[in-house]
Amino acid sequence: MGEGHLVRRKNRGKLFYYVLYQVLWLLLLPFSLLVLLVRITLHPSYRFGVAQRFGLYPRGFFSRLQGKRVFWIHAVSVGEVISSGLLIQSLREKYPDAAIVFSTVTPTGQAAARRRLQGIDLFFYFPFDLVWVTRSIVRRISPTLFIFFETEVWPNCLLALSEKDVPAIMLNGRISLRSFRRYRVVRFFLRHVLSMVVLFLMQTDGDVERIIEMGAPPDRVVRTGNMKYDQAVSVRIGSRAGDRGAMNEEIRAELGLRKGEIFMIAGSTHEGEEKVILEAYEAIAGSVSSPVLLIAPRHLERVSRVEELITVEGYRCIRKTRMDDSRIRLGTEKLEIILLDTLGELDRYYPVADLIFVGGSLVPVGGHNVLEVAACHKPVFFGPHMANFQEIADQLERSGGGISVRDGKSLGEKMAWLMRHPEEYEKKGESAYLVVRNNLGAVGRNLDQISKWVDRVNQEKGV
Repeated sequence: MGEGHLVRRKNRGKLFYYVLYQVLWLLLLPFSLLVLLVRITLHPSYRFGVAQRFGLYPRGFFSRLQGKRVFWIHAVSVGEVISSGLLIQSLREKYPDAAIVFSTVTPTGQAAARRRLQGIDLFFYFPFDLVWVTRSIVRRISPTLFIFFETEVWPNCLLALSEKDVPAIMLNGRISLRSFRRYRVVRFFLRHVLSMVVLFLMQTDGDVERIIEMGAPPDRVVRTGNMKYDQAVSVRIGSRAGDRGAMNEEIRAELGLRKGEIFMIAGSTHEGEEKVILEAYEAIAGSVSSPVLLIAPRHLERVSRVEELITVEGYRCIRKTRMDDSRIRLGTEKLEIILLDTLGELDRYYPVADLIFVGGSLVPVGGHNVLEVAACHKPVFFGPHMANFQEIADQLERSGGGISVRDGKSLGEKMAWLMRHPEEYEKKGESAYLVVRNNLGAVGRNLDQISKWVDRVNQEKGV
């Protein structure tokens, strides 16, 4: 059998899978639109960007990009948005004349990007992965490079980029075991899709192995580490100790915390976790002096339900946005709870907290970023469901800086014990910080790899 015949057969197989993908997309499109309609009805913020998802933009929307080298960066979760900050800053410093555009999927991600990221020329919503839409977007943006975070693999988008010879790079790549089991089912198609990615910059050795098994060409896969470590310490390193101390005192005053008062945070909580947190809170209050508890739901649309739960359980509660300038505190006849009903403030409060639990981990969500806590020299508590941050959780546990709990009873007992043993508290806090410090450098390594491709594109275009 000749080589040409094998190539034609391979291309026919690739074409078949893409045609099948298009058909499935069209069949699922009515259901996707129905889901979008429901979300718009329940959460009005989803109305923004609907037109952009279909490739419809105002006249002149992309005009500022004309004649410029364009880096298109795409992220989904708020965590990915935040972790992209240092890399974007580095790209801006290294390529000051380039335009950087940033796309997200959800309104929450879009809001976080606009609030947290500096140096972006254009924000927009990532389009539906319909072939005519993605081709239109790629043509209008005309990117020099496409950088996408973790596992945001969209076949039609990558195909449109490949047709225009635009290199696509997976950044901070991560394949959880749960996702890996799903991806293996469609591995026969994924290997064609992954062949259009020029570089896979992965977080861990396990991620390297899994992406290769999924079909990524081994010579394009590099382990560069996790940028979330770099991002976690960037703010802390960027300010002097005296400034941080004054800032911490200001934040405590903002929350109405009295001198010496224990402050407990339950961050990024999900449905089913708040009730468990309240059980732990009551156990702590019965063992050591009553702490002030701040609960920060992961999704703000749940704030009213969480507030109702707190009240039904017999606690006094006040929303953060309703704490007036006179710092009027809650009454002392009941335990005191602050409900955080704003976005983007949680990482400001971690440095002043004594006890911190990170949510999404007592229920099977997969956990949230615990590095922001560890970077503050604080022990970090989390539940057994940490699939999204499993390697980080394992490192923290081995170091002693991470404390895994099963339920409210064990959370309350372990937190109370730590408050009664300040030497152990300090030791665990430093151990947590060392895990972060020992894993720094991913941003620099990723920038080096990206720069090689930028230089390669420049050479091919004669720039």
